[in-house]
Amino acid sequence: QSDMEKIRLTLEELDRDAFDHAVKAIVSAKRIYIIGVRSSAAIASFLGFYFNLIFDNVVNVTAGTASEMFEHLLRVGEDDVVIGVSFPRYSKDTINAARFARSRGAEIIAITDQKQSPVAQLSSAALLAPSEMLSFIDSMTAPMSLINALLVGIATKMGTDVTETFTTLERLWDQYDVFGGADDE
Repeated sequence: QSDMEKIRLTLEELDRDAFDHAVKAIVSAKRIYIIGVRSSAAIASFLGFYFNLIFDNVVNVTAGTASEMFEHLLRVGEDDVVIGVSFPRYSKDTINAARFARSRGAEIIAITDQKQSPVAQLSSAALLAPSEMLSFIDSMTAPMSLINALLVGIATKMGTDVTETFTTLERLWDQYDVFGGADDE
């Protein structure tokens, strides 16, 4: 019930101008960096998986240490977009990486829970989706729905480029028997 309410709130309260700005910035970026650590890493990874199918300029900033994160960001600069995925408890690594990228002229897009979050404060566009601690786990249902909407928005903006990419992928997956079905033994 709580997850359904969070999805409803995300849809109702989404800043359409920020969403459109994020889509345009991502589509026109020289390079796209995606950062998310700890519980936000799963969302960043999901976004990165699809972005790598759509774009050829994606850097998934995955790191076990802060120094590795900065090594991934070594060449970040103007014309680049850094997507910072950060939910409570906000990781200092993500905040520091976004701060560094911004100091190098990169545009920061935040995917977070509220305007007051540290990454949202550093961003030119904050895409907000409430999350909350449910017993001992972080609920990421609304943020995942937001990611899905972002992917659809980007595909719509790019039009036939994305359609052609996924048509080619489907042919390759069929040709090389990548996926199995219920009928496979």
